[in-house]
Amino acid sequence: MIVMKFGGTSLGTAERFTHTAAIVKQELERKPVVVVSAVGGMTDLLLLAGEEALQKDLAPTQEEPQYTRTLKKIYQVHEKILTDLHLPIELFLIFYEELSEIYRGIYLLKELTARTKDLTASFGERISARILAACLCRIGINARAIDSWDCGFITSNEFGAARLLSDSPEKIKKIVSSLDFLPVTTGFIGKSREGNITTLGRGGSDLSASLIGAAVQAEVIEIWTDVSGIMTSDPRLVPNAKTLASMSFQEAAELSFFGAKILHPKTIEPAVKSKIPVLVKNSFKPEDPGTLILSENMKTQGLIAVTLKKEVVCVNLYSTGMLEAPGFLSRVFEIFKKHGISIDVVATSEVNISLTLDHPDGLEKAEAELSEFAEVHVEKDRAIICLVGEDLKRTPGIAGKVFKILGDANINIEMISQGASQINLTFVVKSSDGEKAVRALHRKFFEKVDFSEDYEFKESVF
Repeated sequence: MIVMKFGGTSLGTAERFTHTAAIVKQELERKPVVVVSAVGGMTDLLLLAGEEALQKDLAPTQEEPQYTRTLKKIYQVHEKILTDLHLPIELFLIFYEELSEIYRGIYLLKELTARTKDLTASFGERISARILAACLCRIGINARAIDSWDCGFITSNEFGAARLLSDSPEKIKKIVSSLDFLPVTTGFIGKSREGNITTLGRGGSDLSASLIGAAVQAEVIEIWTDVSGIMTSDPRLVPNAKTLASMSFQEAAELSFFGAKILHPKTIEPAVKSKIPVLVKNSFKPEDPGTLILSENMKTQGLIAVTLKKEVVCVNLYSTGMLEAPGFLSRVFEIFKKHGISIDVVATSEVNISLTLDHPDGLEKAEAELSEFAEVHVEKDRAIICLVGEDLKRTPGIAGKVFKILGDANINIEMISQGASQINLTFVVKSSDGEKAVRALHRKFFEKVDFSEDYEFKESVF
């Protein structure tokens, strides 16, 4: 058995639905379980309509509430897909009527709860599952749409970030294994014991696929998207970026944390714990081999990728109170925690702490508290560059080569972190130098220019 998850870009048009159905058909012998996202961009529209329904009463010149226009767009997108596929509009109408009632209620009551947000967001996956199942039936496959909760997805009541309950995996295994049809199930959503529809948060559809794969001990979990796997760098910045044939989960996690647009590491954690490989494939180019993510390190030393994370804020703290002062760092981190600020990179000396922030929200209040016991300097418009590869910590000369490359490119490193992780070398530069730094590093390390021939690389394919 395998799990095949298709994202919104794979389901954006009638043509994409047809193409996706053909990909699934080729894997019938491997007994696929199909997990789908909403049609591309649909979740944003569903949430937008809810926010618009909260707006004040109509102005005299306004003919209809703003949310109804967004609702019409939701209708038109699905209507076109169904019409182009020659499928009955009734597949969508029952959901549309329910959505209309929910948004009308929000508009009249001027109340939008987290519970209602999850309810409205769930319609995207529920509709796309019905459409894809119909496409599969039309080409002779005994397929049926099945909502995730009917597959055993019972969650907590934490709307927007629900957790699968501990007894759910066994239920998923029992239900999925007993089905006599090809299931097309909804990613991203579940249902609590109380009967509330919930969402799993960022990357929820990938997480759904991973949870199912772990529960049924799948042969592999395939994540179908619009790129041919994980690359040595962002191809929008580096045209010569290569697709990696394989990598470890730890490497994938580091790349994701520091800006790579790939799987969020939390979403494939269930697969990793169950030692099930995850294969990232391109639904637009199914013939491409993709990138295989393995739960264990592959014992092959070498650099695999360079990433860029923009819009970073760097905070520098100076205090002689740090000297021989137990708990000083804890005091600093508690202030950031209090204001909901996530920290990325940290470097310290005897009397200084430098760190980067995931987002600047709440920074002014945190800065005021920190200023009570330290000098605080905030530097905006910074970028994090991260080099990732197995056992970089023990690779002689890697830092020196990086410094030479950037020095030759007249790029200054303002902060560096190495050693906390075995597999990354991270540093901070000005945002204006970020893209230039990535190109220079990729050219030297991955395009075999100058000294790159004396550095070991993992196997990759174009």
